Amino acid sequence: MKNKIIVLAFMMIPFFGKSQSKNDILMYAAQFMSGCADGVNQSLVHHYLGMGTRFWDFQTSWKNKYKDYDAEDLRPAFLGSKSIFVGFTDGYHLTRTVDRSFTSVSLALALKEKNSFRQIVKKIIISSLINRAGFLLFFSVIFPRRGGGLNK
Repeated sequence: MKNKIIVLAFMMIPFFGKSQSKNDILMYAAQFMSGCADGVNQSLVHHYLGMGTRFWDFQTSWKNKYKDYDAEDLRPAFLGSKSIFVGFTDGYHLTRTVDRSFTSVSLALALKEKNSFRQIVKKIIISSLINRAGFLLFFSVIFPRRGGGLNK
């Protein structure tokens, strides 16, 4: 899998010539970070990353939004922990929040410039490739499946 990441990285080099604006580079960096967050999120769920830890174990960390879920105290752990700030209660929600935030930043940067249809299509393709490179880096290279769960 590491070879696939390296090949993908080299395939993207031509896209980063002089024609890329600072805005484009920031947009692509945001897409990469979005993909990284998605890779960590899916590693939590499918590679059982963080199992047994209070913040990262996706099967139990959702209880962090409550004062004391196990004692049936379902009051918020802190102001907004069950609504607007749920993204800060556990690793699963944090990675989703980071993913969506960087995607939103990327879209805002993309809308900042006037582009032709061809430029828009090019940026969508590059953004998608870079996003998936970030995903693969974390899902397959940094946190590969190590066993555990139902599929040992």
